[in-house]
Amino acid sequence: MVVSFVDKNREEYRKVKRRAFLTLTGTAAVQLGIARPGSAQNAGEPCRDGTSPSELRLAGLSLPELRQRLYDQLFRVLLPFWDKHGIDHEYGGLMCSLDYDGTLLNTDKNLWFLGRAIWVYSFLYNHFGKDTQFLEVASKTKEFVFKHALQKDGWWAEELSREGKVLRPFSGDTEGMYHLAEGLHEYATASGDDQSHEAAFTLLKKLFRDFDSPAFRYRGADFPYLWGSKRAVRPQGLWFLNLSLATQMLERGNDPEIAAIADRALDAIMNRHYNPDIGLNTEMLYFDFSRPKEEAQKSRFGHCVESLWMVMDEADRRKDTALWNTCAERIRRHLDVGWDYVYGGLSQWVNVDHACYQWPVETPPGTHLVLHFMGEYEYMKPLWAQNEAMVAALNVFERTHAEWAARYFEMAFNIINEKFSQKNRGYPAGYVLFADRRITPQPHSGRQDNYHPLRQLILNILTLDRMIRRAGGPRRHADEN
Repeated sequence: MVVSFVDKNREEYRKVKRRAFLTLTGTAAVQLGIARPGSAQNAGEPCRDGTSPSELRLAGLSLPELRQRLYDQLFRVLLPFWDKHGIDHEYGGLMCSLDYDGTLLNTDKNLWFLGRAIWVYSFLYNHFGKDTQFLEVASKTKEFVFKHALQKDGWWAEELSREGKVLRPFSGDTEGMYHLAEGLHEYATASGDDQSHEAAFTLLKKLFRDFDSPAFRYRGADFPYLWGSKRAVRPQGLWFLNLSLATQMLERGNDPEIAAIADRALDAIMNRHYNPDIGLNTEMLYFDFSRPKEEAQKSRFGHCVESLWMVMDEADRRKDTALWNTCAERIRRHLDVGWDYVYGGLSQWVNVDHACYQWPVETPPGTHLVLHFMGEYEYMKPLWAQNEAMVAALNVFERTHAEWAARYFEMAFNIINEKFSQKNRGYPAGYVLFADRRITPQPHSGRQDNYHPLRQLILNILTLDRMIRRAGGPRRHADEN
């Protein structure tokens, strides 16, 4: 068995991190996204100072205060920003090439973001008061993609002009279609639209048949270095898209083919991508689930945390407590290894035991960054990874009241608000989406994210609502509200 660097030094590493954690308080702790000692209490029993579970505090706030903070950011800041600057009320859909202040830099419409918009606004309609304004945005976006993006071969164009002219037909990037299928499924639930319901199920099945073929070749935006691969390489990121959508569909009705997709995706994430030698999930596997030599020790932390909270959702659907607990343990492991205790934030990658590794150059979208990293860690800091850490940590805390989950929730909360958010520069809805290790401020941005920050706020609010209804007590069972 290969013992990783982190394993060999685990206890000493934790001691060092704990010493650093205890010495950082006040402003310094907030700036680095590090929880202050005592601010996250274990609510499994009455707190040591005599407070009850109903007086539980997270990120320095009571549960109602935290819920209001997140609610205000979503409903009073982000959604008005997108309504004013991103949503195309004339043609339908939305445009994401926005600077921090909402300045529109490009009017093209990408299928990824169109599908995500349909999901966000349909989900808002379904879970937050049946506001018809949300349903209207989802409906006009759905109509736009059906009118302009659907191809005769059943695939969908990847890039459209504002008016709907096809700028890039389908060229192999299937990831945007997973987001579209997710959006159409949620929209069908909101509207009762049979066309969207049928399209969502048909598309997921078509996507999985393509993905589950030895002829599959990855052509997504995340890993362009895979485009020339002579063998089928399947990223974990596509497995969790299959699983998440299958879970959502199965929660609303049984379909044997969709259930089989869920089974396959669950096995891939928990058994195939998991590398017991390093205690982490690796991102890339060949079609036969063997590990490419260059990728065998690599873990992409944000995707791992995201995939594991999605497995938690499936474990809840199956009422599989053992599976849920395994996910919680592995989420902690990935956060422990991936969190940067020097500058704050969840890092992008690790290549365990490769201290001199030269990482592929990062040129993240919407920035002018050209990032070069050498060493075991690749320290680019994506906003979306911090969002996923908040979703996962609060999910774990709701069920277990584990101190570590409260601590990581607070650290991610702090780093987003103090480093990624541009509110201190006068742009309360603007975020840095990708940053260097220090999360150095960038004067402008070429894109804003219409999915991960909103989804994080939505899911965190719903989790806090359940916790508040239970007066802060832990959620013991999957079906307990």
